[in-house]
Amino acid sequence: MFIRYNQIMKEQSQFKTNFPIRYEYLALIIATIAVSGASIFIVKCESPPILIAFWRLFLVVILLTPLLLFSGIREQFRVVFTSNHMFFFILAGFFLSLHFFSWMQSLEYITVAASVIVVNSSPLWVIFLSFVLLRETITRYQVFGLVLCFIGIILIATGGDPDQIFGTFQEGVVLALFGAIMVACYFIIGKQMRTRFEVSNIAYTYFVNGFCTIFLFLYSLGLSEKVWIFPAFDMVWFLALAIGPSLLGHALYTYSMKKISAQVVSLTVLGEAAGASVLGFIFLSQSLPLTTILGGIFIGVGIVLAVVTEET
Repeated sequence: MFIRYNQIMKEQSQFKTNFPIRYEYLALIIATIAVSGASIFIVKCESPPILIAFWRLFLVVILLTPLLLFSGIREQFRVVFTSNHMFFFILAGFFLSLHFFSWMQSLEYITVAASVIVVNSSPLWVIFLSFVLLRETITRYQVFGLVLCFIGIILIATGGDPDQIFGTFQEGVVLALFGAIMVACYFIIGKQMRTRFEVSNIAYTYFVNGFCTIFLFLYSLGLSEKVWIFPAFDMVWFLALAIGPSLLGHALYTYSMKKISAQVVSLTVLGEAAGASVLGFIFLSQSLPLTTILGGIFIGVGIVLAVVTEET
């Protein structure tokens, strides 16, 4: 799901490799599989969504903390300790926390396929919000892509039964859509931080995840949920989420962009949606209604139009 974020990270990458390009494609495939498993891990958890979100992000911060032992990393952290940087870190963490909370909550109401397809429409919302908030140029193909996205979401929201358009299934679609818009806001802030302020990847990831964890903890207090009370085996799923989708998946996305264009990598959002749908069918016995398939096609075509025709 971190498509624009990964595009920005490419600009800061300094690692060089002489490996053939096929290794980048292999990394891209592994990353897509790793990220696709997130929905399955979440559904397998018995804990409330707010606890799942908190522990996923908190464990990422814990796993990254040993990097502070390296002087080069500490220097990257030192230069961002300003009020201006911290304001944007907090704002990005706030939007990211709303994304995780709403998206994970949606999985209690709708299938993995429907949820992932809708939440992965975020590249289109980045384009729309960049046009509205930052006055960035938008092409006619991107406008058409946004229209297709709306049609796709409406198809998925019907759940195969237009007469039940205000049922709990549709509540899940709304939550997933809200999650897509929130992560789009997160991407836009990330773009400004990475390009205008030249914040390093590790510093941005660490601080934003840290503030996101704080917000999720506050939400849990508001919901009277105790983050330290959960089924013991859920820690396995929490770790799987932190290590797989959050660290391994996104790290390999970044690695793959050394030789593969960011546009191609961006399109793997479609592979993630397809992978999550297949895994949901295999491990959760969740069916794929025709409306979900058609909606996914409309959203997928919209994303292809938007990404491929993006002005650079």
